[in-house]
Amino acid sequence: MKIELICTGSELLSGKLNTNATYIGLRLFNIGLELSYITNIGDKKQDLVKHFNVAFVRSNIIVITGGLGPTFDDITVEAVAKCLGLPVYYDEKVLKSIQEYFVKKSILKIPKINERQANIISGAKVLENRLGTAPGQMLHFEFKSNGKKYRKVLFLLPGPPREMKPIFEENVEPFLKSYSSVIRKNFSLRIFGLSESAVAEAIEPVIEKVKFENPQAVKFGILTSDSIVDIKFAVSGIDELVVDSLIKNLNLRFGEVLKDNIFGYNDDSLASAVGKLLIQRKKTISFAESCTGGKIASAITDIADSSLYFKTSVVAYSNESKFKILGVKKETLKEFGAVSEEIAKEMARGILSLSESDCAFSVTGISGPGGGSKDKPIGLVYVGFADNKKTESFKFNFIGTRKVIKDKAVNMVLDLLRKKLLKNDLKE
Repeated sequence: MKIELICTGSELLSGKLNTNATYIGLRLFNIGLELSYITNIGDKKQDLVKHFNVAFVRSNIIVITGGLGPTFDDITVEAVAKCLGLPVYYDEKVLKSIQEYFVKKSILKIPKINERQANIISGAKVLENRLGTAPGQMLHFEFKSNGKKYRKVLFLLPGPPREMKPIFEENVEPFLKSYSSVIRKNFSLRIFGLSESAVAEAIEPVIEKVKFENPQAVKFGILTSDSIVDIKFAVSGIDELVVDSLIKNLNLRFGEVLKDNIFGYNDDSLASAVGKLLIQRKKTISFAESCTGGKIASAITDIADSSLYFKTSVVAYSNESKFKILGVKKETLKEFGAVSEEIAKEMARGILSLSESDCAFSVTGISGPGGGSKDKPIGLVYVGFADNKKTESFKFNFIGTRKVIKDKAVNMVLDLLRKKLLKNDLKE
């Protein structure tokens, strides 16, 4: 069975990211199916008709996203109807639902242009759109080509992801599940502190053994972003218990070789991993940030319930703020400079005292693109740590753009905290 996705919209041909294709491809993969073709196509009617004719021959199920809006370039319904030789009718129920949508938004008179969205292809089932005015449509049809008849299924879905996703999950996915007997589950292991090549080398024996034992059941991949390495694997089978058992076994094997470099799974972040550990250990944390500009605090507070462990953060970007807020000594700054282990330590002690938290981290560095020197190059970052018993500093040299250096510094601070929590290396 071939499933084809056609994404319409001229904006997709001029650089806009096609998130609908990524989403639909993943949803199908998770139920044991996959796309045979993905096409981005503009809003010219002749191009749409030409490609629809090709798709209706070569694919069994066709999903089209986009072109269901009210404007002059939304011509998907018109183009499909022309290909199939089917009439389009004006659906009063759909018009009423569009009117109700505008009333909910306190717009009492429906714009005339939106009435076009009540045009439905003859024989199609209307798929409710609760989040917009463009309904989806599902159509079973016969397509004739070169004297042959082909039985097909067509789905028309709105282009905006916010509207498309609920319609897909409530209508398209349940329909397609009936075509698959395979259970497929995706899993990701998230690693920090090792390079992609080091991770690949460490897990190679595990992967080879699994491929020998289950040659068709598991697919592997490795991705890297901001020094975080993701091991992705998809496990397939007809028995869910067997699939779950294989996933558990893989996690154990990877854990044996990667140890505490694994900080989480699937959608976990370093910040969420740190948050769980802080709650478990009943510890609180504060930060003093210079070059990261508040990014550590932002990452921490992106996590729900962070108020249970996060006390405060200070962005002491200027030297004056380091003096006045954190109590950094002018003599220290004069002797060692703002980017130094001594300043990092004083910043950490300052925020620890100010916040009265169990521990604190600081960060100061040169994120570029200017400001570097031979002795202190761009990418040099010092991290300070303090608790009630000790003060430490850590030196790093990161490579990349200003944003990359800042993001790497954030991740490094969070990972240092994570490993201290794992070792119970925080003093009362």
